[in-house]
Amino acid sequence: MSLPQLGLSMSITDNEGSPLYAGVGQRELITTFDSALTKHTITIVITDEEVGKVNVSLKKGTKTSDVELVTYKMSITDDKTNETNFYEVTRDTLLLKEIKNKSISKFKFLGIEWFKRQISNLPSISYEPLKTAIDYFEVSRYRTMRDNYMSYSLKKGITVAHLVAGQLPENIFKETKNENFFCVIDNSDGQRFIGDIRYREKFIKTIPNVEIQVMKRNKTIKEIEIDKSGKVNKIVYI
Repeated sequence: MSLPQLGLSMSITDNEGSPLYAGVGQRELITTFDSALTKHTITIVITDEEVGKVNVSLKKGTKTSDVELVTYKMSITDDKTNETNFYEVTRDTLLLKEIKNKSISKFKFLGIEWFKRQISNLPSISYEPLKTAIDYFEVSRYRTMRDNYMSYSLKKGITVAHLVAGQLPENIFKETKNENFFCVIDNSDGQRFIGDIRYREKFIKTIPNVEIQVMKRNKTIKEIEIDKSGKVNKIVYI
């Protein structure tokens, strides 16, 4: 159970029996302050509003291809400063370890496949609310902070997702199998978002609650098809 917010004040009293008696029969206000019991909240909202695109580079042997992912609007605010800032965030996670290669032909005649070509199918996963339009996560206990990157872990049952920003470890996406990532895009390698979090925590002074809200999207990427030259042929949605 959360503790109540107490707005307390200290004053000199005109009650002679009080240890705070001023001795002049007057009440003299000393100061007004927020109680140390006050608990503030930083709120991060990951919306379903498309705002831009970002290129993700994929290496396949000696070939490199760029896959274009949609970015979504994300806001951050808190109930102490009441300042609101906006960022972009990706919501689709490419499963690099599960890429599959196969050959297909343009047509088949007399049992012979003609004009075969090699393609690769790259699966993608994402976290989406299942039963409601918005899911809520309290993540203040599930944060990793380093000098140049940070992450919050969102956990619901066996499902795990991460909101990440900054210079992430190189193998973080290659090793994932079923964990979802929201990647913050802020044109400064995630440092503006990290600085924003630190600024709010410093201003609040006490350790705040951190709530992340995730809005459900209408469509998500299921799979990306890439040809042998690294070009994206098509994107399959669900």
